[in-house]
Amino acid sequence: MKQGRYRLATVVLAACMSGWALSAFAAAADAPLTIQVNGAVVETPAGIHAAGDQLMVPLRWTAEQLGATVEWEPSARAVIISRPPVMAKQKMLDSYRQGLTLQSPEKEKQMCPIPAGARQLRLPDGETRPLVLHLKQTGQGSKPKLTVSQGNDGYVIYDAAFRDGRVYVLQDWLEELFHARVQYDKTARTLSIQTPQPEAIEEQIAAIEQHLVPSTPDEAVMLWGRGEQTRSGALQYAALSPELRKQLNRIPDEMNWVTGVSSPWVGPITVKEKKKLSETAFAYTVTFPEITSAGPPYPTATEQFVVERLSANGTTGWYITDMVQASPYGLFSPNAS
Repeated sequence: MKQGRYRLATVVLAACMSGWALSAFAAAADAPLTIQVNGAVVETPAGIHAAGDQLMVPLRWTAEQLGATVEWEPSARAVIISRPPVMAKQKMLDSYRQGLTLQSPEKEKQMCPIPAGARQLRLPDGETRPLVLHLKQTGQGSKPKLTVSQGNDGYVIYDAAFRDGRVYVLQDWLEELFHARVQYDKTARTLSIQTPQPEAIEEQIAAIEQHLVPSTPDEAVMLWGRGEQTRSGALQYAALSPELRKQLNRIPDEMNWVTGVSSPWVGPITVKEKKKLSETAFAYTVTFPEITSAGPPYPTATEQFVVERLSANGTTGWYITDMVQASPYGLFSPNAS
């Protein structure tokens, strides 16, 4: 009899504990969501809901919190988003990272080397995880629910939601569109959004540029060349004299600091001619194959420029001061003079 009572008590206790656990889980699920933007708690907008392991957040509300504006074209289900001012510098920093990141040993053999002064440079971290921008596999026949334009960038969003006149997107789109760091804690019911900080980005760019001042005329040529090979507008910009930067007929910000196209791309660069103009000036003619996946033979592109030794911002180095002949792969369009 005592054993039967013990079993009954155990069952009752287990049932109570299960009930408490379910109640606690339900309470956690029903707990209000707390949102922090750059460390400050903001009012949580209506309609935020879960989708997989992420939250669906209102696009306009979030964009405005991050300093951007949104234009909505309902008939086309299209959104135009402005870039917050900090984004231009963030894109420049990304461009430096892209150009200075080491490729595979085999690929590096075909590329202009990283400047000696920048080889030990610690680059800022990029994306630490792959973004999940679509919840399900979308085939070629799938119709996008939303298109987004931001500067020269265009995006297609298949998993947008439309509720009460608002457009909701997966939280990872905030990282893609605004370079924000987004963390969602399901247990604590907190969503943290951290935007790039202008002061920190400026410091990182300044530190990189300090290590990129070309110490020889050849190094200036190689810096420009690696910029073209990696499509890094920032590396090319660093090779130019302050005066030549003002003469750019392509605006780096509008290009997101990315030059060229995915195909064809710039192959190994060869210095065809180096002519001494004076003790502080040299004229260069360089060529490179315009490579495609179709294989050789490849057409050859030619560039010509003048490199001079001068002081800029209190530092003496060698810079490209005249782009005599440009190619389509750099910051100057081919009709630059």
